[in-house]
Order: sequence, then structure tokens, then C-alpha cells
Amino acid sequence: MNAGPLRSPAGAAGPVAAVAPLHPAPSHASRPASDNVLARTSRAGAARELTSIENAFCGATAGLVARAVVSPLDVVKITLQLETSRRVWSGPRLGASGGGSSMVACARRILQKEGLRGFFKGNLAAEYLYLTYGATQFLAFSAIEASLRRIPGLPKQAKSFVGGAAAGAVATTVTYPLDLLRTRFAAQELAHRVHTSILGAVRHIHASEGLRGFYRGLWPACLQIMPYMGIVFTSYDNLASGYAWLRRNVVVVDTHATRVLDASQDAIIGASAAVIGKTCVYPLDLVRKRLQIQGPHLRSYAHGAVPQYAGMADALAYIVRNEGFLALFRGLTPALIKAAPASATVFFVFGQTRDTLLSRRH
Repeated sequence: MNAGPLRSPAGAAGPVAAVAPLHPAPSHASRPASDNVLARTSRAGAARELTSIENAFCGATAGLVARAVVSPLDVVKITLQLETSRRVWSGPRLGASGGGSSMVACARRILQKEGLRGFFKGNLAAEYLYLTYGATQFLAFSAIEASLRRIPGLPKQAKSFVGGAAAGAVATTVTYPLDLLRTRFAAQELAHRVHTSILGAVRHIHASEGLRGFYRGLWPACLQIMPYMGIVFTSYDNLASGYAWLRRNVVVVDTHATRVLDASQDAIIGASAAVIGKTCVYPLDLVRKRLQIQGPHLRSYAHGAVPQYAGMADALAYIVRNEGFLALFRGLTPALIKAAPASATVFFVFGQTRDTLLSRRH
């Protein structure tokens, strides 16, 4: 397994955390386009590479566009996460029987009440989150990795795991106010807005809630990083081993099959591992969203449906007791669906931006 550092939220899986999930890249094939796409072109048979600054620009551009593309799914996901009626699932084909909304019903309701603008609530804060998170994570990982290299005998995978988790925690903490703002903007109706601008929201939250108000829900956000990485690493290893066993014994009876995978196999296994990891830690993401809108204006968000919680443990207990265990997975369907268009957009926009930059050299 070729472990890599944690990636920025607008990578192939999008923010966990949005905010994304935060996740290690098990392989080259499952990493963001800024790492995957070969920044090369040919001029008279000679390959030309992007500079580091150009490569970063391409990655940032691709991520920002991808963030805008998946914004509707993100708004639907957050809206479902903040529903409190008792129900059993949030799949796209299930209706509102038993309370709550299906993914499609939720999207239809947003469109009818708020129009297309409703699908982009909080997108500006999310764009800022992407840029600052990526930069903070990169700097933190570089510094932590340099320190870990001085520890003799520490395995390479351990360095990647610890460095990635620590960098993710640092980046999550530093950029958390933007994550909170994104959630609050997405949770308010356009016709009854609590905040009309990012600066206005910052002033309002600071005046009414203090500095602590910007970090509501930080604990579950940081808690999910380590188990997520562990689950993804373990799932990737087990899936790769299982695939090699199937090739040797069932599918093609290839006695020489090993765990060395080609790009497409690696991408599928990496994506599958990420889905498993995201599903396992998803309840913490839902609790984080519920805690992010707590405060003196709680009733102004999500139609006033979310009750007041004393903390993470109280929120988990209340949801299971009053909404049912599966309510912890509200919004999981759009959360998983948005990974595909996000990844495709990143690859496409990165390639187009790269080609444009390289063509200007001629």
C-alpha cells in the first residue's frame, strides 16, 4: 500500500468534512488530480512540465470548480442531517413515510422554496475553506513529517499515518470557523436569513457567542480523523488481498496474481475503502453539523427542529433515543454520491487549466 498524506477537502472525495472526509490516499490512482494528473505536454516531441506554482494553481482551480459542482449535493446532505423526525434511512427512492425526507424530496423542496440559489448556500465559505485547509494541511504535514524523519526505526507507513492524522487535526482546527460558517449558511432559509454575508456572520457570532462559538462541534470533527484513516488503511489492505485471492482462485485462476494492482483496480479499491471509512465515521459528521448550529439562534436554523444538546455524547444519545439509530446516517446517500462528480470535475478542470498554461508558453 502506497500510503500518502491526507488530502485537501476538495480532492476526489470532497470535504468531510465535509467537511470530508479527510482520508489517506492509499494509492496514486485515488489521489486528487493535483497529484494524479501528469502535468506534461509535448512540443516537438519534448515533454514539458508545470512548475510547482503552476501545478498548485491548477489544483486550486480544479478544487474550487469541483466544490461549486457538488454544492447542491452538499446542501441536500446538510439539510437531511439537520432533520429530526424519526425515520429509517435517507436513500434517494424512499419517500417521507415514517417522517423525514428522501434525498430527492429534499432537493425538490429546496428548489421549490428557494430556487437554484438555495443549492449554493454556504458555497463561498466552502470555497475559502478548501483553499485554506489545503494550504494549512500541506504546511503542517511537511513540518510534522520532517520531525518524524528524525525518529529512528519508525516504519514509513507509521510516519504517513501519524503525520497525516496530525496534519488533518491541525488543518481542521485552523479552518474550523469556515466549516461552521458553511453549515450555518446552508442551514438557513434564504427568505429568513440569520446571516447575509461572511463578515457579517463573523461579527454576529463573535458578539453573541464569543470565540467559542466558532468552534462548536470541533471535538467530533477531530475525533473522526484517526479512526477514518485506520479504517481506510485496513480496508484497502483487506480489499487488495481479497482481490488477489479471487484472481488466484476464482476469477481467472491466476496462480501468479499478487497484490500489485493496475491504475483502474487501484482506483476502485481505493474508492471502496474510502466509502467504507466514510460510512463508519459518518455519525460523527452528523453530530458535528448538529452542534455547529447550537447557540442563541438555534431556532433560526433548520426550521427550528434541532434541539439543544449539552455536547457530543448528549447529541449521540438523544438522536439514537428519539430518532432511531439509523438517523445517525441521514444524508449519507448524497455524501457518497458527490464523490464521483467531484473527482471527475477535478480531473477535467485540472487538465484544461494545465493545457491552457502550457499553450501560453509557445
